[in-house]
Amino acid sequence: MRREVQHELIRRFRSLASARTTQLAAEPCVLPASEYSSRDQLQTERSVLLRGGTLVAALSGDIPNPGDAVAAHLDGVPVAVVRDDDGRVRVYRNACPHRGAPVVSDRQQGLRRLTCPFHAWTFGLGGELQARPLAAGCFDGADVGCDLSELSADERHGFVLARLDGGPVDAADYLGGVVDDLDSFELASARHVETRSVVLPCNWKMVIDTFLEAYHVFSLHKNTIAPLYYSHPMLFDAFGPHCRLIGLRRTLDDIGEDESTWDFPPHATIHYVVFPNTIVVHQLDHFELWRVYPNGDDPSTSLVHTGVYAHDLSDGAVRRWKKNLDILLEVTTQEDFPVCGEMQRALDSGATDRVVFGRNELALTHFHEQVRGRLGLAPR
Repeated sequence: MRREVQHELIRRFRSLASARTTQLAAEPCVLPASEYSSRDQLQTERSVLLRGGTLVAALSGDIPNPGDAVAAHLDGVPVAVVRDDDGRVRVYRNACPHRGAPVVSDRQQGLRRLTCPFHAWTFGLGGELQARPLAAGCFDGADVGCDLSELSADERHGFVLARLDGGPVDAADYLGGVVDDLDSFELASARHVETRSVVLPCNWKMVIDTFLEAYHVFSLHKNTIAPLYYSHPMLFDAFGPHCRLIGLRRTLDDIGEDESTWDFPPHATIHYVVFPNTIVVHQLDHFELWRVYPNGDDPSTSLVHTGVYAHDLSDGAVRRWKKNLDILLEVTTQEDFPVCGEMQRALDSGATDRVVFGRNELALTHFHEQVRGRLGLAPR
């Protein structure tokens, strides 16, 4: 993070703290409960934002070397993210053109080719068919493509972006200013440690909402992280459709007056939302990657993948990162997400017909304005 940005953030924090306030939106935001419970809206979101938009398929740290590959999915569509012999990242539909079996399973390293486990059809890392064992003449005249189906994709700033609809992908243009900090934190060279997945009983946007305000910290997390963090002030900045929301540690009170010694990142947990469904969290010595999807056609459930990435992968460090992931998921699954499930039931049942974001929840307003704007819905 550039020094001038760090100093501006610290000054902004001090100004807000002195005034006993936080950053504020121009007005509150009121959304209908259907934002979270409507099957029709979910189908539109999937069509426009997920199946028809640019998504984070992986981080560069998932496939650092030629021959590395990782199986993932984009809104339920299985994909294989592969670094080919020339170091270029390619994203394929993870389905053999014969019968649809995956050609990449989980995470693999040092591959020379991709092989279907069902009938051993093999493909080069560039997606071209290389062999169909015991099948000479058996598929002549069949209206079937021989090579893997490749998606539009681009890799920049540590992100691998892809589209399912074939539209062009320009990662640098799409990501914009959100990567300025992440480049300085060397996201591109961070390596994957572990990823865990869970189905949650709430809408996919409600999961993202959890990361977009610190207002709940003092109450929901009063026995865990509240002694360490402020509920306000919070610091928010928008970067086109993306945004940055910063949770501030109370250690900021002790940095002194000598600006030459100011170092902001150790005193903050920084959330970057890469629109529409990815959150990168910068901690002092590692990153978290959250990728959030609807769980099929049910607007009241979501599928969440949580990964940890770091630069130090020594045995002791990996044990520490995994312990951090344990703690992170313990807090979110025992405190945040159960309440989200209760809120979802209230919205589904008609117990309340609206959701209200206060002026102090401006990151939430920004995110939902981006969603509604892309879907062509009426202003809030």
